[in-house]
Amino acid sequence: MRRVIAVLLAVVAGALAVPAPAAAHAGLALVVNDDGRGSVSVEVTWEDGHPVTEPIAGTLFAVSGAGAQVGPAPLRRLPGTSTLVYGDTLRPGAWQVTVDVAAPGIGHCVASVTAAAAAAGAQPGTTRCAPSPAPAPAVAGGPAGPAAGAGGDGPPVGLIVLLGAAGVAVAGAAVWWARARR
Repeated sequence: MRRVIAVLLAVVAGALAVPAPAAAHAGLALVVNDDGRGSVSVEVTWEDGHPVTEPIAGTLFAVSGAGAQVGPAPLRRLPGTSTLVYGDTLRPGAWQVTVDVAAPGIGHCVASVTAAAAAAGAQPGTTRCAPSPAPAPAVAGGPAGPAAGAGGDGPPVGLIVLLGAAGVAVAGAAVWWARARR
């Protein structure tokens, strides 16, 4: 019985001691680069400057000055980097490019991109966007915010579930132990 309780306490302590990767780094910082010919890439780093090593999910949406639209199109990660690339090229013209990253954190960037025609000189561009804030932990009350009177600083939902499961396991072990002694 003591071993069961010791193991459960160790699991709970371990779960509390290890922060989630996104929480360890805060928000994402995006830099949109273009080669001046319609190719677009996005450097994705954590707000603290560290590269993102987790899987990244991002999309590109672009609108030209003439009203043409591209996307939303998925961005593909270059192997061994934290760089995402648009798999096609934008047609010549001025574009407003919006990049959204949804995992492992939240990132958003809007950049003006000019794609030169084949005969014209290309002018590469870079747009550095302010880091997106780290997502706030879920709070009671749903998307509208905390419930009345709640400060939003309560324990995370995962912790509550973990502690509840540990409590149920301890209670079950106690019942089993009491029956075994009869």
